[in-house]
Amino acid sequence: MALRGGVFLDRDGTIILEKGYLSDPQAIELIPGAARAIRLINRLGLPVVVVSNQSGVARGYFPVSSVEEINRQLSFMLKQERASLDGVYYCPHHPDDGCTCRKPEPGMLQVAAGELGIDLSRSYMAGDMASDIETIQRVGGQGILVLTGYGVEELETWQGDQPDFVAQDLLEASYWILLQEGRKRRKEMAIKKELLDILACPKCKGDIVLTKKKDGLICKSCNLVYPIKDDIPVMLIDEALPYKGKD
Repeated sequence: MALRGGVFLDRDGTIILEKGYLSDPQAIELIPGAARAIRLINRLGLPVVVVSNQSGVARGYFPVSSVEEINRQLSFMLKQERASLDGVYYCPHHPDDGCTCRKPEPGMLQVAAGELGIDLSRSYMAGDMASDIETIQRVGGQGILVLTGYGVEELETWQGDQPDFVAQDLLEASYWILLQEGRKRRKEMAIKKELLDILACPKCKGDIVLTKKKDGLICKSCNLVYPIKDDIPVMLIDEALPYKGKD
């Protein structure tokens, strides 16, 4: 049986707001659109796996139990938004420990791939750090830099191999994944009601409506139309066209 691709996500600065060495589950704040993004990836049938460096444990800032409690709370908050995670992995080591799990080492991805039946070469990873991109590219997958968290700063000082895509946030990253998967599985990805119920404007996160010709998705708040090409919605900000109010 052929292995499936998966989607690996950094935690802090990608799914939740970056707050330094987070140790309080009650301080978790989802980045706008992140839960919707994960729900879309769920809809695509791809496993969603969180992989996070948590050196605060090795530094003595908080115990392992705090990391696990935060991860449980995150999973709960996502479930409230009808989004789910297939796995959560973290590295508790110090950067100087020389472990094989701290990103950009691919250890966490390799363990998850073995446990969840994931083909890393067909997988994606979204994160706000260059190390996230390097991690997935080391195993042949595609990396998406999100401009939340430290993303903008990282992009300004970027060195090494470029990301496969740069997204405003995790929602736009999920739309890019939709586009890649749509090219491989066109019949499965075509516009359906269940998909339309998940999609929102990547710019304002507001509602969208299908054009009368069913060739685009309109955000009236932003006055933009996102095209539908070969039955696949292209929900990328740079691909949007001005809405002229004819639908």
